[in-house]
Order: sequence, then structure tokens, then C-alpha cells
Amino acid sequence: MHSTHFRDEPSTSASLLARAREGDAESWKQLAQVYGPIVYGWARRCGCQAADAADVMQDTFASVAKALSRFDGGRDGATFRGWLWTISRNKIRDRARIAAEEKAAGGTAANLALMQIADAQAIDADDPPTTAQADSLDARRRMIELLRQCFDQRTWQMFWETAVIGRPPLDVADEMGVSKWAVYKARARVLQRLQLEMKGLE
Repeated sequence: MHSTHFRDEPSTSASLLARAREGDAESWKQLAQVYGPIVYGWARRCGCQAADAADVMQDTFASVAKALSRFDGGRDGATFRGWLWTISRNKIRDRARIAAEEKAAGGTAANLALMQIADAQAIDADDPPTTAQADSLDARRRMIELLRQCFDQRTWQMFWETAVIGRPPLDVADEMGVSKWAVYKARARVLQRLQLEMKGLE
């Protein structure tokens, strides 16, 4: 019988957000990988063209890097997603304002189009232009992709087959030559790690 094990790391006792706030470079990179595409999507929904949305994403995370240590997720009503939206919205407005200034100085048609973002209803909303549920699923999907490297292949396969594909644990156990409890345990390990990593981000 093959054993499964978790590749433990010194940093696995804290969430991704906590490690990023402490200045861990790899965790910061992962945070951007998980939430960067969400910010990009927000900018696009607010009217930004692809290149401008990419700039908004970059500008947003540059500000997040400077202010993350001051983010207080314990404050009543505060969420990382809401905080991130506030920063993103400001960056979209900044780009619209710059475009307006360039238009006044004889800017291009592209800048004129960008200027119209400032009047879009989405950019004035208190909440992002996507639902919390959709953003959570999106973030979790990317987090799962990042977590794959943290587990041995068999543990990951048991998790993937049962939790993602939805196969019965007993079928997976028979196929892999382990007990059904080994499958349950492998799945639980990955799900617990996912829950820990996402703590404070949703």
C-alpha cells in the first residue's frame, strides 16, 4: 500500500494573506496570481480596453503592496475583496482622469474612449461589478492550481477525483489500491489547506 503525505513547509501555519502581509515574496506573488485576474476583469467590466485593464491591475497591486500591512480584515464589514475593489476603482478613475486631461490637450480617440469610463455606472458602485460568489469561486480555482505543487501526486489525485470530478471515494480507493479512509483523509488534507490559504481573502 502506498502512503500519502503532505509536503510540509515552515510557512503553512499561516494563510496566504498573513504571509504576504509579513513580506513573504512568494506569498505576495501568489496573492497577485489569485486576485490579479479578478481586478483585470473588474477593469474590463468598467469599460477599460485590454491594455488599460492590465495597467489598472498592475497599478492596483503596486498600491496593495504598499498598503497591505494596514489592511484590517477584523474591522466590522471589512473584506479583502471590498478593500481591493476600492483601490481598483480609484485606479480606474485615475486613468480616466488622465485621459480627460489628454483629451483637453488634443488627445487621441482611444483616450477619449477611456475618458468615458469615469461616467460608467459600474465605477461609481460601492461593490465590484461581479458577485462575491463568482469572485470566490474564481479565486479558489486559481488557489487550487497553486496548491497542487504542495502535495504528492497520489494525494492530489485522490482529492481531484473525488472533490473536483465528483467520483465516489470507494471507486477511487479501489482503483488506487488504498482504503476509502485514505481517500477521505487525502481529500480532507487538501481542502483544509485550501481553507487555510483563503482565510481572510473572501
